[in-house]
Amino acid sequence: MTQPVYRAVCYRCFKPQLTCICERLPSVANRTEVLVLQHPRERLHPIGTARFAQLGLERSAVHVAWNAGAPETERPSWLPAQVGLLYPAADARELSQLPVGERPDQLLVLDGTWNTARTLYRDKQWLHGLPHYRLMPAQPGRYRLRREPQHDYVSTIEAIVEALRILEPGTSGLDELLAAFDRMIDQQIELASNRTGPRRTRKRRRPAEQRNVPHALLRSLSRVVIVYGESARAPAGMPDEFSVLVAYAMGTGQVFQCLVRPLGGLPPADHLRHMGLVASDFDGACSSGEMCERFEAFLTGLAEPPLMAAWNQRTLDMLARVTGRGGSRLAIKAAYRAVYGCDAFSLEEVVAQRGFALTPLGLMGRAERRLAGCVAVAQHLHDRAVGGAPL
Repeated sequence: MTQPVYRAVCYRCFKPQLTCICERLPSVANRTEVLVLQHPRERLHPIGTARFAQLGLERSAVHVAWNAGAPETERPSWLPAQVGLLYPAADARELSQLPVGERPDQLLVLDGTWNTARTLYRDKQWLHGLPHYRLMPAQPGRYRLRREPQHDYVSTIEAIVEALRILEPGTSGLDELLAAFDRMIDQQIELASNRTGPRRTRKRRRPAEQRNVPHALLRSLSRVVIVYGESARAPAGMPDEFSVLVAYAMGTGQVFQCLVRPLGGLPPADHLRHMGLVASDFDGACSSGEMCERFEAFLTGLAEPPLMAAWNQRTLDMLARVTGRGGSRLAIKAAYRAVYGCDAFSLEEVVAQRGFALTPLGLMGRAERRLAGCVAVAQHLHDRAVGGAPL
């Protein structure tokens, strides 16, 4: 049987490589923490806008309401005590009219269509007890791919940027964040207008066991390289550095390990114990530059161009910053949650609950257990999708 051909996808922004937005996104050092409660239908929408906030704002997080539609009265544990809700309820206060001393330090925004956002607000009763704020946009929304129910309703990223402009007008990068959003809209319209040939027929739905599994895990895992890193705090004003970087090539079984002596010095003793290491383990450690050279040589020696994967998105972002390697990346934690609808499990909990037998990799310290766990989860998701593992 002929294998289907899939489009290359960026597993950071979850858009086709042709329309990847990652290179255009700024890094905005916002002071006001932005939290997004996202309807599950929105999380992988090709033209969703919450990912602009998730990837472009330094202080942001997206929490998927996996139990959307179910009544809920108890506040979730991730919700800060003093957070305010940005939502146009009848009693919401206009954000721009608030005295400086009454402005929120954290904002919660609902992400979805206006119908699904209203459903979230209706069913999550704990939302009703939060301070409510609203915007009064001076111009209609720029989201020309979806029609808003009222002229002053805007998309998630537009609402977030408008709120940050009010709360912290001196923050740079917000215009660039909206410019990346505008470019996505222009690109989608351009692609639609230049489409030739017959319209695509309705896409055949994937089998249940393959739904929500990223294409990178549906195909052969031969290209997948799973990485794990331990970070060390850098001197003030500088980004964090790797103190340990390990990797496993799923196609060949090759293992990479490098201990790094960061510019800011080794982590403190209690951190080393947490990593399962001692200071003498770093006697032969290399510099960050040497680590990058060794890792590049490891990747170059593989049979196929690598697709980088890690448990956390933060590891992938840090790796891209340190090594300069972009391209497709896959967060295994996000893939696992997408398949199983879970928003709370750590890697250790997943390994324990599934009873995975971890393959010995010959690595030092905690990195052995963590990397082997990532490998086991990735293999499980692949096997499940192709029918080789139970649900």
